[in-house]
Amino acid sequence: MLLTIDIGNTNIVIGLFKGTRLKDHFRMASRHNMTADEAGLLISQWLSNMSCQNEDIESAIICSVVPPLTRTFEMVTKSYLGCIPTVVSHKLDLPITIEIDNPNQVGADRIANAAAGFDKFSGPLIIVDFGTATTFDIVNAEGAYIGGVIIPGPETSLEQLAKKAARLFEVSIEPPDAVVGKSTAGALKSGLFYGTVGQVDFIIEKIIEETNFTNCTVIATGGLAKGIEKFSKHIAFVEPTLTLTGLRLIDEMNR
Repeated sequence: MLLTIDIGNTNIVIGLFKGTRLKDHFRMASRHNMTADEAGLLISQWLSNMSCQNEDIESAIICSVVPPLTRTFEMVTKSYLGCIPTVVSHKLDLPITIEIDNPNQVGADRIANAAAGFDKFSGPLIIVDFGTATTFDIVNAEGAYIGGVIIPGPETSLEQLAKKAARLFEVSIEPPDAVVGKSTAGALKSGLFYGTVGQVDFIIEKIIEETNFTNCTVIATGGLAKGIEKFSKHIAFVEPTLTLTGLRLIDEMNR
């Protein structure tokens, strides 16, 4: 079996694949000072809950945007699982090509998203990943990753707003009951949600205009993506485990 590890700035998502099937996955907070023993014990307990043993893991693959945690989880896979992990970068064999000015600057999670998205939908393709940052990744019809857009994620924007404005506070990120809020919380929730949807749709339109894509598929992923396709003019599909699937595909090509 394969263990996939997606290390982000806010969350770490661990997935377990048996062949091409994702058996299960779980999410934990991303703490930069997490120790290998903490992470190893959590993973071991999770595997045990599924009647799996550490020895059942044949290979592991990591994508990370947090270098200290990359090293931590490399230690975890070696010490607890007995395997040397593949760490995703543009230098690996990939189902896509990377055609930007500095390929080493592409986040490993974005490489995994592009790989999985192109494998399932082909191109042209726009992937919107809602996380700490909201990222837009663009893959053309030939399977070339040609660039992207990065904006603050909705939780990041809300956190900064709450810090700067003394009388404002954090609210949940979800569709509000009405666009016009009847309270401060309602106004914040409306502005955050519809502001995010409007910003995302506008950027997608500008990408399509600039690339001249026709029949472009737009998909969303990330912890905050669920349900957004009901409100967006352009997002057609939500793929919650897209990054994990991309990691599986990359692992298969690099064994």
